[in-house]
Amino acid sequence: MLLTLDVLLEAATAMNDEIATHIHCLQKHELTPEARDRMEQNLAGGVARALQVIGMHQLHLSFKFDELAVKMALA
Repeated sequence: MLLTLDVLLEAATAMNDEIATHIHCLQKHELTPEARDRMEQNLAGGVARALQVIGMHQLHLSFKFDELAVKMALA
């Protein structure tokens, strides 16, 4: 899989949906402490994955900036 903007946007959308679902579920008052802990751990994992997507997006932007700099230097 290539590191493209489309792939990053798809990943970011999936992470956003996952995080929103966990937050929605955590708002339920009838959760047992064990269920709440499990959901909080899942939410933390979702946030970690979202941070990885952000890092990949930054890497993608860095590569694009490098390509632009090379093109400008050769022009």
